[in-house]
Amino acid sequence: METNYDILLARYFGGNASEKDISAIEQWIVTSPEHQAEFDAMTKLYAQLGGIALTDMPKPNAKRNKAAFMAHINTATTNNTKSIQPVSKSIPFKRWMAVAASIIVIAVLSTMVWKTPMTANHDDIIVATQMNIKQAILPDSTKIDLSENSKIVYSANFAKGKKSLTLEGEASFDVGHEGEGQLQVNAGETIIEDIGTVFQVKAYTDSNTIQVTVSQGQVHFYTKTNEGLVINANETGVYNKSTKQFKLLVPTAEVLAQTGLHVHFQSMKIKEVVDIISKAYKVNIRFAQTSIGDRQITVKFDGENLELVLQVIAETLEVNLEKDDKGYVFKQKE
Repeated sequence: METNYDILLARYFGGNASEKDISAIEQWIVTSPEHQAEFDAMTKLYAQLGGIALTDMPKPNAKRNKAAFMAHINTATTNNTKSIQPVSKSIPFKRWMAVAASIIVIAVLSTMVWKTPMTANHDDIIVATQMNIKQAILPDSTKIDLSENSKIVYSANFAKGKKSLTLEGEASFDVGHEGEGQLQVNAGETIIEDIGTVFQVKAYTDSNTIQVTVSQGQVHFYTKTNEGLVINANETGVYNKSTKQFKLLVPTAEVLAQTGLHVHFQSMKIKEVVDIISKAYKVNIRFAQTSIGDRQITVKFDGENLELVLQVIAETLEVNLEKDDKGYVFKQKE
């Protein structure tokens, strides 16, 4: 059966060639100058595509196979047999382009980071896995553990005014806070908006649910047509794609009392911060003057209880904190 060099080359540039495949490619290269030129051209093309580093791939040893090939010719001539002529299997232009296309497909499936030009001034960056977990660090210092058969896509302008990425599959996020904006993870039709946290998302395309589990901090889990819910530390939110409904799996009060609040509020309005704390601890927190809620705060909590959290906020804003039978109230100092 005739060797299909198109497939061999696609395997090679996709990083999946076996030793036998590489040996066959070596023999193909030395049979004609055209083959060598085509191989060099495809090598250059693949390097420009930004696929697997060619330095990490085994190199065909054309010199070795050329020596073996010439020795075979000399032996045949000595034995008065018909001289063997190199058979050119030059790939026609259209087939060559098909090979290039197959290389691109394999690069996407077996790789890891590939930049795809979208416009003259804008690239999308893809990080994908097949059989192995991969770690990545985003420009804002967010650390991601990407599970098997998963993919994230984000803009080359990430953290320059907007931090948005798309996830297919499963990933854990340890959110960084460099650059501008808050991290948004688009998973199917849902959006997970970070509020300074560590969380995990499961969003496989073949699953009927999207699940978000928060280890530290909070996230807002919602869609464009459903305000969704706020998920706190040790809670899990589940979205049903069929019913379009959210469900919150809440820890017991004892667990929350033990773990405390873990969150980093960065340049957020007090009324948004209070809303998150109210939902987390299921308490009523009010403002005696609405202007207090429009002020901004940057503060980090790492396990403090509710009383201490509210007291820190009051001291930071230089307002009074009072407790009554309805809950808590912030008041301007007289």
